[in-house]
Amino acid sequence: MFQSLWWWSVLAVGLFWSVGAHNRLVRLRGAVLQAFGALDTRMQAWVAMAQTPTAPVPAAAPADRAGRMPSGPEAAADAPPADAAPAPSLATQTLWSGTHAAALQLGNSLAASRAKPLDREAMAALTAAREVLLSAWRRLLREAPDFSATLHVGGIHVQWDQQETQVQLACDAFNLAVQRYNAALGKFPAALLAWLFRFQPARPI
Repeated sequence: MFQSLWWWSVLAVGLFWSVGAHNRLVRLRGAVLQAFGALDTRMQAWVAMAQTPTAPVPAAAPADRAGRMPSGPEAAADAPPADAAPAPSLATQTLWSGTHAAALQLGNSLAASRAKPLDREAMAALTAAREVLLSAWRRLLREAPDFSATLHVGGIHVQWDQQETQVQLACDAFNLAVQRYNAALGKFPAALLAWLFRFQPARPI
């Protein structure tokens, strides 16, 4: 009878441990999904900044416009409206088209990842699309002087940097959640439960 009681105790402890380990894996996986939700929101706002096919050449700051404004009645008559935006150069438009295409690709990759955020291939495609957009934006700033010349508070450059920073913070939070989840999957005997219940490791971005 003592031996039977001992075995029942072992089974009870094993069952209790299994339930606890399974719940921990579920909780960590949920944290990954929650972190991706925040990342998804940030990336959508970032992608939206490059949705227009025409380059949004930044207008000069008010002080700059005042300094360049011609004087005299004839000059005033010939001058364009104060709020008129300059037309983008051909080089700027070409480079912006690349940025626009990269943003569309990131949006498509984001939609695919949204359906299965734990899929490693989908996250790899999202990571690559993000890098392409970052490279396209940096090239735009580097090779389009009329686009990068006017930097002022409230301009698209500032807004873009703010969105990019928020995306990076969301990526860091997502990667931390993935790291904790994958670490739990790799520990024995939790790894056995992961195999039984088909918990798949996630991929950082």
